[in-house]
Amino acid sequence: MSIITRKTVGTTFLARVQDDPQKVGFLYKKNSSWISVTFLEFYNLTQDLSYALMASGVLPEDRVAILSHTRLEWSLTDMAILGAKAVTVPIYPSSTPQDITYLLNDSEAKVLFVEDRAQWIKIQNSLKGSEKLAYLEKTVIIDPTSLDWSRLPETVLSWNTFLESGKSLKKKKPKLFDENLKSAEPSDLITICYTSGTTGIPKGAMISHENMMSVLSDCALVLAQYLTGRDETVLSFLPFSHILGKVESMSIYTFGWKQAFNEHLDKLMTNFTEIRPTLVFAVPRIFEKALAQIQANVEKESSAKKRLFVWALKAGGVYFSKLNAGKKPSIAERAQYLAAKTFIFRNITQRFGGRLKFCICGGAPLSSEIAEFFQTLGVSILEGYGLTETCAPVTLNTPHAYRFGTVGKPLPEVSIKSSADGELLVRSKKVFQGYFKIPDETNQVLADGWLHTGDVGFVDAEGYVHITDRKKDLIITSSGKNIAPQKLENLVKSNNFISHFVVCGERRNYLTALVTLNHEEAIQFAFQKQILFSDYNELIRHPKIISQVQEIVDELNQGLASFETIKRFLILPSDFSVENGELTPSLKVRRRIIGERYHGQIDNMYQNRG
Repeated sequence: MSIITRKTVGTTFLARVQDDPQKVGFLYKKNSSWISVTFLEFYNLTQDLSYALMASGVLPEDRVAILSHTRLEWSLTDMAILGAKAVTVPIYPSSTPQDITYLLNDSEAKVLFVEDRAQWIKIQNSLKGSEKLAYLEKTVIIDPTSLDWSRLPETVLSWNTFLESGKSLKKKKPKLFDENLKSAEPSDLITICYTSGTTGIPKGAMISHENMMSVLSDCALVLAQYLTGRDETVLSFLPFSHILGKVESMSIYTFGWKQAFNEHLDKLMTNFTEIRPTLVFAVPRIFEKALAQIQANVEKESSAKKRLFVWALKAGGVYFSKLNAGKKPSIAERAQYLAAKTFIFRNITQRFGGRLKFCICGGAPLSSEIAEFFQTLGVSILEGYGLTETCAPVTLNTPHAYRFGTVGKPLPEVSIKSSADGELLVRSKKVFQGYFKIPDETNQVLADGWLHTGDVGFVDAEGYVHITDRKKDLIITSSGKNIAPQKLENLVKSNNFISHFVVCGERRNYLTALVTLNHEEAIQFAFQKQILFSDYNELIRHPKIISQVQEIVDELNQGLASFETIKRFLILPSDFSVENGELTPSLKVRRRIIGERYHGQIDNMYQNRG
């Protein structure tokens, strides 16, 4: 398998098509069957779509938005936009109608690709008034099922109708698509990728060809030796509107591996067994949920099988503790782990397809306990670190250079240092060009040749980067203590009884926490403890439930300094969600919004206590 890196994404794509025209590059599910698409077939579809964009009036540097889950058409559209020398604006499919309207207006998007009827419903009201979407000229529905076309505006087209509209231009200028891809400069924009907006209004990060190719080139340098087979396969389920997902989508052209598009998150485990991927990109929440499910399944087994699982985990822990320390496990230790892996863990790893070489994880901090657990099972999770503003990874753990609790070493081209107050600064070709139409904020984060990440951390003596918290998330108590809430929250994430654990205490004299439970685990616990309840709200107030959470908090507190301990907590009746605005589309907690929404409940935890 050849690895291809050029100066731009477009020329890398063209080189891949030339080198591997008949190789299957993509798989998608249709009518219960997996459909194969070669790189040449993908190229031809992309070319037709790009001509349709140009025929519709899309000019170089115009913005074209995509509102869709991850699917083949997302990648086709993204490359077609580059073929028109335009700029992609990804929009999370979980976005609210208000967010979508804001992003379309802020980016001044000229054309919008909408996945289906569900996404169309979100924007149809905004389309009725030109004052709401002043720049949008055309909307293309990828999957028009169940839409009443007689009631839609003329500016709304189906995917197939739009695809046909560029044939005349293609016939007149058959080389234009290739010429556009070849003539792009490294400094040209490929996307305006909006940040999740944990603290306020989303900002559009301007990402160039150079930014993306710097990431892909560095990843090729550090991962090439581990991804050499022609049957390398990635199962894609991250939103391509997330910067890590965007890098994943582009990596296909550099590495030439096969990309299978997950049907839906509900079908993820089924797709794992069907596709048997060798690599996946994921965020920590995926592994947190997988761990909770594994633990729940083990709890349902007989006492004998539970003891076997505990023995297997211990055997794996001993084996990997030696390897991680650079020591050689004894013959007995190797034999015990082999037995554990073959007879105990195999059923679990087979659920992931049985071929995973490793998983690349980013987007949020990953608990070292979770990483160690999956390593013991035989699933390696390589955590990295990056921002939308760095085009995703600037550091990465690799199969033979990793440290749990760190985000790995800087990629070859990257320089990282800490400022006087502990903020991590990054200098690299991966650093974005700035925020779209916000020069003042751009100047704040890009100062003296360094990107000010807003993350607090350090580089250790071996070169591994540690992230301790977000600078703006640091809690300063009334006694002047600086506390990193994510440090405490990560210690609870491995407990499958807890869904979310948000630490509070800004300008207060002690820490508290807002807690949401894993709904299924809470119900199962109630059944086991014979707790009678009429509704879930009554259940979470039951003394046995409160006692169970208190035990988790007490265990957390044992390893903390006194000023870091959680003194009180409140169990909330519903989990945080993207739809309610409490989580970002990449599932990060929006602390400010949660703090405002539950201000009264938080205040109550500070009543009648010194």
